[in-house]
Amino acid sequence: MNVWVNNPFDNLPGEGRRPQRYTLLCQALARAGHRVVLWSSDFAHALKKPRQLEPIYQAPEGFQVRLIPTRPYQDNIGLRRARSHAAYARSWQALGFQVVAAGELPPPDLVLTSWPPVETAAVARRFRKQWGCKAVVDVMDAWPENFYRLIPGAAWFKELVGDLLFWPYRRAERAAFRGADAVSAVGLTYLDLAVRLGCRAPRHLCYHGITRMGNGAFRYNLDETEPLRVVYVGNMGRSYDLFTVIRGVRALAEAGEHVRLDLAGTGPRERQLRAEAEGCEAIRFYGYLSNEDMQQLLADSDLAVVPMFPDSWVAVPYKLADYTAAGLPMLCCLQGETQRLIDRYRAGTAYAAGNVEDFKRALLGYLHGRSRLTSESMASARLARENFMMDDIYPEFVQFLSEL
Repeated sequence: MNVWVNNPFDNLPGEGRRPQRYTLLCQALARAGHRVVLWSSDFAHALKKPRQLEPIYQAPEGFQVRLIPTRPYQDNIGLRRARSHAAYARSWQALGFQVVAAGELPPPDLVLTSWPPVETAAVARRFRKQWGCKAVVDVMDAWPENFYRLIPGAAWFKELVGDLLFWPYRRAERAAFRGADAVSAVGLTYLDLAVRLGCRAPRHLCYHGITRMGNGAFRYNLDETEPLRVVYVGNMGRSYDLFTVIRGVRALAEAGEHVRLDLAGTGPRERQLRAEAEGCEAIRFYGYLSNEDMQQLLADSDLAVVPMFPDSWVAVPYKLADYTAAGLPMLCCLQGETQRLIDRYRAGTAYAAGNVEDFKRALLGYLHGRSRLTSESMASARLARENFMMDDIYPEFVQFLSEL
């Protein structure tokens, strides 16, 4: 089977970063004997700068990568990103028809596009019309629903205004879910959304996968005279409740508590967050780490934070898989599917988003009850083994696609 996969956001082979969903999926497809092309962007979404990769290259994982010229943008929310995505989809459509017409690639039998961006699902349907291939939408995020939180006012008002303001995206969303031959997603939350918007096609749940677990010797810092190491790995944008985390840790450190916060990643709010933490030796920023350095940072930590606002519409973020692979208990303010997973395995504690006092309460429970780290770390590792192991979940995903 000839498979095209399109996602412009994930890390790519050869960049030295943590292999993410679409690299792992393409690797599993290639191992199953399929011929795979991963179409992506020549602009690194996480770093907001051009990629230093060849425009066409063969990944060691057994598939081809093709980069699409992409207009840069600096903010995750705004017209420049919207225009960039629209141009990206148009370029992909032109390139797709071009390479097949020239005999450079055979027509695909199946095209899988991530959601977002919005526009690539329509391109996949145009490919289907031309070549008779299957068109699959894989939902990574709820667009445009996650933008509704930027609208002031009550929930009913946000929904009313959001439906009017984002009506082109809403129309594209319904068309994508109703017109797909199948819909997959990183969370049940998104599959339920697809059904509500008219999807009647086959559906498949595949969480984010992890390439490996910790070495089994998870670190338990039970000595209350030593700093409890709290870690955050990920984006530093508007969806993340990082000011609450920094203010809470700073207040506890200044009160004499033995705590340390390590933050790895970058994003549009990094400068303001660094200013918020300035002068506090208990808080350290590491920037965007290589996969090896990120794994080491997680291995050296005691407790992780999932600081995402509930109205961000995130179902199950990448960081949940990364944290549990390292056997880390979690402080979480992201309600819904993520919190239900943490609660089911008893792998962490919830706190109220935006509430510094509630965050301090939750963190103090670990600072002065460190015996919890042992049981919750084991529970976190079990959560990873039963839900996120790439050697289990991606072959199942490949089987689902093959049966189409």
